[in-house]
Amino acid sequence: MNSIDFLSNIITLKRIPRSGWITHGVSLPDVESVADHTFSTCAISLLLTDLEKGRGVRVNAEHVLRMAILHDLAEALTFDISKSYLSYLGERGNELKNEIESSAWKYLASSIRSKSLSERYVKIQNEYVRNTSVEAQIVHAADGIDILLQILELRRRGYPSHLLKGLWNETVKKVRVTPIRSAKQLLGVITREGRKSSLSLIK
Repeated sequence: MNSIDFLSNIITLKRIPRSGWITHGVSLPDVESVADHTFSTCAISLLLTDLEKGRGVRVNAEHVLRMAILHDLAEALTFDISKSYLSYLGERGNELKNEIESSAWKYLASSIRSKSLSERYVKIQNEYVRNTSVEAQIVHAADGIDILLQILELRRRGYPSHLLKGLWNETVKKVRVTPIRSAKQLLGVITREGRKSSLSLIK
């Protein structure tokens, strides 16, 4: 491959649906694309970064945005592998998903003619998967917050709460354990909206 293949795969994300929503009863015309999700995750990551820096936390904003932009690029090849698709495999399902996405990512990065840049992008993706740096934790928190905001948007469009409540509560639990304090503060605001929308089972 060459660099044009890498660029073409970025464009591909505009037409790949976030198929996890389909498993929760959202009709295809209302399903966001991976590119839609990537943009909002980037914007939320930027906000969280600025809020954390305002609290005195040392955060590399450029690194956060690089990671947020790239975090789902592998789905240009794998499409959006919903965890529910592989749930029948138990823990092996998560391992398989990670293996597929990791292999796809390495293949995509190898299309960049600059070896040093390719290696840098692979390193960024590995850091995101490990989720141990503050930058990775911000992007993971932003990813979860984006899901919650999308659920609220779907409720406003008329989707019934029983279709979305399970995903809502699962995502709330994940964001609650983030070490990113500003994400927890945003979560409080969002969950109050969730209660108004008859979504939250978690008190």
